[in-house]
Amino acid sequence: MFKGVIFDIDGTLYDYKAADKLAMKNFMAFVEKNLGVEEKIFRETYTSARNIIHERLKDTAASHSRILMIQTALELLGKNPFAHVLELYDVYWNFFLENMRPYDGAEDFLRELKNRGAKISTCTDMTAHIQYRKISRLGLDKFIDFMVTSEETGFEKPAPIMFNFALEKMSVRADEAAYFGDALDRDVEGAAKVGITPFWFVADRKFSGGDDFKKIFSYREAYKLFFGGI
Repeated sequence: MFKGVIFDIDGTLYDYKAADKLAMKNFMAFVEKNLGVEEKIFRETYTSARNIIHERLKDTAASHSRILMIQTALELLGKNPFAHVLELYDVYWNFFLENMRPYDGAEDFLRELKNRGAKISTCTDMTAHIQYRKISRLGLDKFIDFMVTSEETGFEKPAPIMFNFALEKMSVRADEAAYFGDALDRDVEGAAKVGITPFWFVADRKFSGGDDFKKIFSYREAYKLFFGGI
């Protein structure tokens, strides 16, 4: 039994791509209706804005900021961001949060870890505010002891500080900890390099490589692996 278990959030505790797809569809429809910008044009502009932010702020938490992406898209369209940026930010995230759900079995798995005395931390390449909102909306906050974000460390995974900071917060050694993440390079390989036992949470996604790492296809499987059945 591991004394500490660390979880990535997006794509690991819930299906990020599904939630984002729904939220973006709603977001684009709102923009077309209320700003008078054709969806196709705004989508292309938003993609350009996202690329600009990623390139300018790569490997920082701010590179994931929706508010910066929306601001930049509005500027590219010649629109004053003060008139729209906060409203559009809320349109995206409120819909996203309303429609996200934890992966099947995730709550049971975290509850049992907690019941057996394990410390639980998240480790995420994002800003803290929205990640706290996600965990609360997923109903998993009652099981999680700590949050580590790239915003607070100044680095993104697979930087060792991300994993070591989680270990420090949980007061456990690397050889006493497990890690669950969906990204092979950032999560799984990053955790392994600091001595944490990684589990690659692939769910139903296609994957390649990572033959040396244990793949987990569901939290029901993880529960059986850790606790012997459910």
